[in-house]
Amino acid sequence: MKYLFWRGKSLYCRYPIKGYPERYPLGLHSTGSKTDLAKCERLGEQKLAELRVNAANGKLFEKKLVKEEPVRNPKFWRLVGRYWFYHLRFTKSGQTERYHLLHCLRKFGMRYANEIYREDIELWRNEMKSAGSSINAINNRYSYMRAVYVYANGENNPASRFDYNPMRGMKALPGANIRTFVLTKEKFERNYAYLNNRYPRFALFYLALWETGRRPREVAQYEWEMAREVAIDGIPVHIISIPPTIAKTCEPDTLPISDRLWREISQLAYRHGLIFRNRKGLRWRQWSCHKANLERKFGADGGWVRDCRRGMITHKCEVEGFDPKHVQAVSGHRSQSVFNRYRIGSLANVLKVVNPRPNSGQIEVFGLKSG
Repeated sequence: MKYLFWRGKSLYCRYPIKGYPERYPLGLHSTGSKTDLAKCERLGEQKLAELRVNAANGKLFEKKLVKEEPVRNPKFWRLVGRYWFYHLRFTKSGQTERYHLLHCLRKFGMRYANEIYREDIELWRNEMKSAGSSINAINNRYSYMRAVYVYANGENNPASRFDYNPMRGMKALPGANIRTFVLTKEKFERNYAYLNNRYPRFALFYLALWETGRRPREVAQYEWEMAREVAIDGIPVHIISIPPTIAKTCEPDTLPISDRLWREISQLAYRHGLIFRNRKGLRWRQWSCHKANLERKFGADGGWVRDCRRGMITHKCEVEGFDPKHVQAVSGHRSQSVFNRYRIGSLANVLKVVNPRPNSGQIEVFGLKSG
């Protein structure tokens, strides 16, 4: 800082170079933070050294034929802002996922995006782990920070594109808790009987999750205006026409209603608005208290609302033996990989592969039975 000085938030130089005034600006401006001041001073030293070299070589007044484009180096919060405004807020789960994004924003928001290094991210994850955060929570926060950089690297506008990603090649922390609990038909009926006796409104919603295999946030928005009766092969059936504004796939869908679920909802005294309502007449948004009641009553294997989807799919495919494609059409999955994740077979199902035991002592081969 022998030849550099600040005038407000702009960096000036007082080193006399022939052909230049005694004091002149360097074109560097700071936001006022300590890290930004140090960065500008470092760039000022480099710029001053470049001027001295050019003056010594007689190239001080040569005009550059090609104008150098300034290197884009925004603060990290700007990348987060563009990712949220142009992408995440449009998703149906954006408001829920926003919570995970705030963790990296609080940690790295005021730092320049290309001055966040892999070592900083590793230290951040270790700090969260030392503070008691679960591996699943840490990996969720890490994945959203990575998504911010990936979105910035893929911007359509070259002026907004950012070609730096410190998380390239990094992997999530090992040891995440993978929930393998499967809600069986017997456990569901036990839970449903308990809820129907004490919380009948929630029990109806719980039954709908099991019978449809759909996401809780989607089922909670079903309205009577979506339900109608149609005839298939001369047999009347009830369906729900799901609009694209509710479905996660953003495509219209048709969901058949089981006879059991229709018998239950047809006993309701109202035929307008939401089908599944809480005691205030509003849609279901929170069910943590009912989850706690089930765990208090039946322990760790009580299950909760999201277990209905996994349990229904596993039961239909592994126990009742329906075609997975048909079950997938009911549950509303669009990806086969996600669908396979919910098909969790028990050890008894696996043993049937190595030790098949037919109901009879005969085996049918090409239409011929051998005893």
